[in-house]
Amino acid sequence: MELCDFSIKGSKQPFHEAEPMPFEEGSRFISRCGRATAALADIAIAQIQTEVSALSSCCVLTASGRTLPDLRTILASHALIHAAEGEFYRDAIVDACTRSKIPTERMRERDIDAAADRLPGSDALRRQRLAAFGKQVGTPWRQDEKLSALAAWLALASRPSQKNRGIP
Repeated sequence: MELCDFSIKGSKQPFHEAEPMPFEEGSRFISRCGRATAALADIAIAQIQTEVSALSSCCVLTASGRTLPDLRTILASHALIHAAEGEFYRDAIVDACTRSKIPTERMRERDIDAAADRLPGSDALRRQRLAAFGKQVGTPWRQDEKLSALAAWLALASRPSQKNRGIP
């Protein structure tokens, strides 16, 4: 999913780009990037629905799940800038799914392993299924992709209307 409008200088890391700007200018810049990212997220979700099939649900991985402070406080802290940029893109995906009426949930990365115990089969069987899915998907298949696939599996397994609940 491409969520950065590269015609906007600094759009890949909008909070980093806005940090040295006067506050009002930085705020406007982040808003501009937000509008561009929202449009790109809408396009990406529509493309997935056209090419793959209708999405029945979406699960977005989060870091801590803590609410971020106001923009002025974020721009004053490099650590918060990194957190805000992660949430910026997560929010864009969630909002695009919401506009497309796709049920969406957020799951903290640190909760995935415990939640995976709700899936059918042993831990070894789940790892085998995940590895087989990774072979179908192809590269890259790093930890981020594995966690995302596991979160999607959990989201699908929690929906009562799914056939063969819990099986990817």
